[in-house]
Amino acid sequence: GDFHSALFESHGRERLMPKILLIADSDALWTKRAVEYLLLPAGYEIVIFPIWGHKGQFDDYYREHGVTVYRDPHRLPVIRHIPRVRMWARIALNARDLANYGPFDVVHNHYLSQRDLALGLRVSRRFHARWVCTFWGSDLLRASDRALRQMLPYLRRCDRLTACNERMRDKLRQSYGEELYQKTRMTIWGQDGFAAIDGILSNETREDCRAHYGIRPGNYVVSIGYSADNAQHQLEVVEALSALPKETLSHMTLVLQQTYVKRDPAYMERVRQAAEALPCQAVVLRDFLDLTETARLRLCADLFILAISTDAFAASMQEYLYAGAVFLMGDWLGYPQLDELGIPINRFHEYKELPALVEQAMNGKLQRSTDEQRALLPAHYSWDAVHKDWLGLYE
Repeated sequence: GDFHSALFESHGRERLMPKILLIADSDALWTKRAVEYLLLPAGYEIVIFPIWGHKGQFDDYYREHGVTVYRDPHRLPVIRHIPRVRMWARIALNARDLANYGPFDVVHNHYLSQRDLALGLRVSRRFHARWVCTFWGSDLLRASDRALRQMLPYLRRCDRLTACNERMRDKLRQSYGEELYQKTRMTIWGQDGFAAIDGILSNETREDCRAHYGIRPGNYVVSIGYSADNAQHQLEVVEALSALPKETLSHMTLVLQQTYVKRDPAYMERVRQAAEALPCQAVVLRDFLDLTETARLRLCADLFILAISTDAFAASMQEYLYAGAVFLMGDWLGYPQLDELGIPINRFHEYKELPALVEQAMNGKLQRSTDEQRALLPAHYSWDAVHKDWLGLYE
């Protein structure tokens, strides 16, 4: 388009391709997916500034595809005991060093905080770059009032804000007023899990998938949450299910995915112990799952329970739905996207309601989506369906 053509003459010299700086979690699967399905196909040269350090989760992929991951060399031992001074010093030093990787045509902040927005502002102003800021969910919905106030001066100066659902846009309006609400666009993360699930089903059965994870044949499989984050409330769900009759539990397998957001090992261990104390099979997963392994896991579930504190239309939830699981969620979570597609959702208000609802699910009395309804998910939320919305932010 005209935007990409103009980049060949941007910044006073010939450009072979547009260049983008992602200020994001380099080890997050979502960052890697944005690189793989959005930016590389659109011809972007990519630099990633890791917001939480860099563990090298996707180093092989980034190296193979020419993606640069910035390494912060600044330790600042003299001022290490003065956190605010150290923060601002590192922002200034990293902004200076990132200038050597430019010029950038786009700066895109993913998961927002005052610190990272300050870096994004400095680099975008240095190159007169388009500056886009994306809330991921908890950075807005669980942020303190103080954190929200600290972000405001930067959000006013960015070119475009994005949020994943109307609940987040409403929170933006409530916290920041009409001005920021009006420059916020709804952008849904694309999904590659749908195709992976189809690929598994072309070669394997659901029973094959269950055998792969060691699930007992004939058991009713209940998956609880999709990460080790305390906000998933896996422990509360497991404790509630302990009220089920022993005979019912003996025919059940609980699947607890704790493969990322491992911030509290003690909590993870409490969840595991609580699950293994029940007279059911407990499958606790802690090693990284690639796309194929994740697809197999989704196909194992009869029932998916989501009790996360806040959620921004999570990919895992969509995958469980697409794989055919009954969906049971806390009624504090709202998914107008599913309502618009007519996909049925079963809700609970308190954890004590879960035993009766799980028994209803086991007896086929909870709503389950149809094949036709599930087919609407990739039509609306695959990367092919959403990539134009994302690329339009940069124009």
